[in-house]
Amino acid sequence: MNLYVIERLIKGNEETDRIVPVALTFAPPILVFVGILLLMAGSEKESYYYYDEHYYTYYEEQNYTFLGLGFLLLAVGAIIGVYLIYVLISRRNAHFERTTMLYESISSYLNSSRLRETAIRMKNEQGDEKNPVLWIALYLVSSLVPILGLIVIIYIFHFLNRDFVKHDRNERIFLEQLSEVLPIDETIHLSKIGRFPDRNTIMYFVLTVLTLGLFEIYWLYTLINDPNEHFREHRIIEAKILEALKNKKI
Repeated sequence: MNLYVIERLIKGNEETDRIVPVALTFAPPILVFVGILLLMAGSEKESYYYYDEHYYTYYEEQNYTFLGLGFLLLAVGAIIGVYLIYVLISRRNAHFERTTMLYESISSYLNSSRLRETAIRMKNEQGDEKNPVLWIALYLVSSLVPILGLIVIIYIFHFLNRDFVKHDRNERIFLEQLSEVLPIDETIHLSKIGRFPDRNTIMYFVLTVLTLGLFEIYWLYTLINDPNEHFREHRIIEAKILEALKNKKI
């Protein structure tokens, strides 16, 4: 295995390991909340009398400007929410694919069957690729029946955390084994890889219900921020691995 392939995979981390701004967490609920307020304000009829020479005419009108803005904000909030789910699933797939190829390449380059077995186990346990378009379509269709839509989005939130937890734990094992061959012990010791937060789906669902959906905002925040931190750790470790491989004589 050529070291160039490993270097190319490592340098590709900025493309696959996308850091999503956590501020996007709050955009959908804020837009939806303001949109609802505008719809409520616009739905209230304004009444007035119009004097036409000899008599008064009574009129009632809705504020169509508020109604239009309300529907617009609701639509934008929904679009951003769907886009976020698409990005979160897509970067999960891209990160898993790249790191699997990277670890298999490192195993081959070092000719280590032990590392190769760990890389294969990580690939098998972290879950198959999830099609973001298919899952979004399933969510949108199932949302026609609210309870089904809720089940689908909870499952999406579940695998976005659980798959990373499995992936992260196996990564830790691989990196510790790799540190026996390369001088990266100190970097591995300080790294947060292997400590990916294992969020309890049932508890988070109950808290979401009890807070009438407000806790879901924090839940989404964790699904954005936890992988962000994981990717930042990757950039530090992968740079150290590449440096150590270049200095090692094979």
